Amino acid sequence: MRTCTFTVGGEAVDIVPERVVNAGSTDHGTASASSTEAPPTYPLAPYTLLVDPGRVVVTGEHTSGEAAFGLFVTDRETYVVAASDHTDRDLESVSVRKSKQIAPNVLSERAWRYSVVRDHWDRLELRAWTTTGTGERKLYQEEGLDALLAPEELLETVEKRHGGPMNGTAILSGTVPTTEGVVPGTRFVVELHDPVRDRTLRVGYNVEVV
Repeated sequence: MRTCTFTVGGEAVDIVPERVVNAGSTDHGTASASSTEAPPTYPLAPYTLLVDPGRVVVTGEHTSGEAAFGLFVTDRETYVVAASDHTDRDLESVSVRKSKQIAPNVLSERAWRYSVVRDHWDRLELRAWTTTGTGERKLYQEEGLDALLAPEELLETVEKRHGGPMNGTAILSGTVPTTEGVVPGTRFVVELHDPVRDRTLRVGYNVEVV
């Protein structure tokens, strides 16, 4: 399997993802809203993970990013990244899981140790910007992480539903509401900001259609 390499406190950390689980959202009125489980979770193939690729290539024009935080679980530590759950919106109306499988999960190259931000987790801020086809850069999402399921609850949900061991598990959190609905664009940027320590995780990528 492909190794994901992150920079944590100036040091390189290599993690081999054994599995990927994306948490769903009901904010956009998609098929996930009909799930009897809250939140819905979707196991995906590890190859969907891309660390700071700079660009993603998609097969249709109706795709868009979703701001999220990501968790990477190891036996030593759980790491936090800024993430985008890029999604094919046409396929989403048929199958949420397939819409997430066909598009990548984009992760920031820099990461934090969860143990360092646990005590002020709810004060972290998640933001995203999209660049439209006309070149306009627009604020797309903005919310505190208190609006999303806490990491401990998310980890417990994934372990209960999908089994263990958790070592090597990558989880994307699900997203927060958009400012103007779902808007496909040519570039997407996500930031996870820590106002307590005044630092930011960031990942941005261009979207190219084949």
